[in-house]
Amino acid sequence: MKTRHTRTIEFGILAFLAAGMVLSICACNHGRPCLDLKLAVQVLLQGGLGELYGATDINAISGNQRLSAAFNQEGTITVLKWPTPSFYDQVKYMTTQRTKPRLGALDNEGIFAGIYFEAGSERGFFWLRDLPHVQSYLGPRSIAVKTSFQNRKLGLEIDQTDFVDSGADVLWRNWQLKKLEGSPLTFARLVAYSSFAPAVSKWKSLPMADWCFDPLADSTLKWDRQKQIFYQFKSGRDQSIGKPSSVAIGFGFADPAARHFAGTNHACSMKKNYPDPYILAQKPEFPEADSAQGKPSAILAADLSFDRNNQAQASFLIAAAENQSLAADLIDDARRKGFERALAETENHWQALLKKVPLPQTPNQRIQEVALRSVITILLASCPDSGAIVDSFATQPPYGEDWLRDGSYTNEALMAAGFFDLVKKHNLFYARVQSRPGHKLAGVPSGNWASNYYADGVPAMPFIPWELDETGFALWTLFRYFEKTGDQEYLEQVYPALKRAADFMLKFKDPATGLPRHAFESDELVQFQSIRGALSVDLGLKFAIKAAKAMNDDASARKWQHRQKEVEQALFQNFYDPRCCRFVRFAESRGDCEKPGAGWELVMLLWPAELLDFSDPRAQAAALERWKEVELSITGQRDRGLYEPYELLSLCQIWKDQPQKMDLVRNALSWEAAVPTTDTGHFGEIWLRINNKVFAGQATPQLWHHALFYLSSLEAF
Repeated sequence: MKTRHTRTIEFGILAFLAAGMVLSICACNHGRPCLDLKLAVQVLLQGGLGELYGATDINAISGNQRLSAAFNQEGTITVLKWPTPSFYDQVKYMTTQRTKPRLGALDNEGIFAGIYFEAGSERGFFWLRDLPHVQSYLGPRSIAVKTSFQNRKLGLEIDQTDFVDSGADVLWRNWQLKKLEGSPLTFARLVAYSSFAPAVSKWKSLPMADWCFDPLADSTLKWDRQKQIFYQFKSGRDQSIGKPSSVAIGFGFADPAARHFAGTNHACSMKKNYPDPYILAQKPEFPEADSAQGKPSAILAADLSFDRNNQAQASFLIAAAENQSLAADLIDDARRKGFERALAETENHWQALLKKVPLPQTPNQRIQEVALRSVITILLASCPDSGAIVDSFATQPPYGEDWLRDGSYTNEALMAAGFFDLVKKHNLFYARVQSRPGHKLAGVPSGNWASNYYADGVPAMPFIPWELDETGFALWTLFRYFEKTGDQEYLEQVYPALKRAADFMLKFKDPATGLPRHAFESDELVQFQSIRGALSVDLGLKFAIKAAKAMNDDASARKWQHRQKEVEQALFQNFYDPRCCRFVRFAESRGDCEKPGAGWELVMLLWPAELLDFSDPRAQAAALERWKEVELSITGQRDRGLYEPYELLSLCQIWKDQPQKMDLVRNALSWEAAVPTTDTGHFGEIWLRINNKVFAGQATPQLWHHALFYLSSLEAF
């Protein structure tokens, strides 16, 4: 089926031709392309959904809006971004398919830990990720991730707690071990393994440099004996802005390490002049080495001491900064603070931040937890320096960018949650990055926006310079903040951008039909003249008119109102099919009831465009049609789907006075919270059923999905 998911295709096929093919034959990637070309072609030609960039291996996240970490179900760090949730990914980790072992990642990719043990005459080693495990957050308002492991043979329980300090760019990783009664364990050594890939550059209009091209990136790894810290660092120039850029990742135990080794990841380097730490980690003894260059990896070992209660613990710290000195300072401060205090301060910070967040009034605890997790996820993805809010922490696919279409709904969720200051900052970012005289973006007409942006305002989308529907959503969200707050000073700040966009819509007219001209929309590679573009212009002009009236700009209000009525008339003439009693996406589909009608467009038609009065039979028919799509998902009639809350949010608006139909919506939200989510309460952009098990896939956690769920759950309950 053709859906908004085609953003994946846009990011995929041509990007693959530009970059992925090179890496598919790169020895460092073991023949793993950055994009599944066969699947991409299939999705393009036949429609459907798939994880074209490899399976997103994220089950939980933590961060402080500067340092962001993502963890898979086994507690491996699979993404580590600094200095924003947008860029750069500092970990070497790459998957291929969800059905492969480790989803196709190499055994020595990521950041994880293992234990060397002695039990009587037996000696051995195991990686924690290979043990039975469960994962959860410490609480509904926590960003601390707990992964619990159990080694039944040794009678050993291990709790791993990960969180990013709310006040410093430091990731804490704490292990608490407990020997059960009868445990034969006599000695244990914890070994922390790391495969960092420091990145300092991104590419304009191609967001692949900090993950897809890790095999081509070198860095330096050095041991600071005095500080008992490894530094892995890199400096260079960010190609997208032409400015110097650097990063130093400092890491080490809170207490002095027993041993350390800097070597080369043999699976990811043509140079074998250093031993491989991944292999050495599993040996009873290994030498020490202080430095390595190229594609280095490292291990640090800590001998564990069990107390009279048969318990032991160790803490590991990862800090990111511009240089080694600052990274060392962060680790020094963290060591002085200690794990317990750092955790308490971070927990208190989030408890206070989320104290007044409204939640759906339902006894269904899972719905409440997922709604709250949705707000936390959005907050973590907000970039404080610029105001941008990225769509995901994932690099597979590369969704660390801000789409205005998604961002407008994210703004709605933030306002519903009470975070108006973030929405204001977000909208000021949008006003600042608009293409305009003096800030003209290549291929983007003045008054419009690039398809998406990195957090620093650099356009990130390849091949599609701008999209008409995003301009409509931008006008909607720019005014919605004023509509909610009455902040006149804000409106004066954004009105020039709003006026440029509305004036563009005034001129962007097909004289033959009165519709907007052909344009890109919804991340699709081909320019269309469809109901989507017309609805977007209708929506945008409606809210531009409101803004003009609030600014006493009567002349603009009159001319925009004239054009809005013209667009609305042309929309009905071209996209409503009286013979088949339905709306269609393309005018040429009218009269042929065998051809597909409008799809997702009906959601926008109902709300926020509100093209029809909710009592209009055409609106009720459109609502019922979209419900039937949702019903296919919740009744198990399809093995993959996406964005069901997009439909549910609009259905909440039109069915709010129809109790029986609202029960359908509430039942669907119960399914949404329980089935296509991770056990930790996260949505992907899509969900897939594989071997009768449903997985959250593609860009987990995906902000637009989370925002839609939060908004629809508030409306429904």
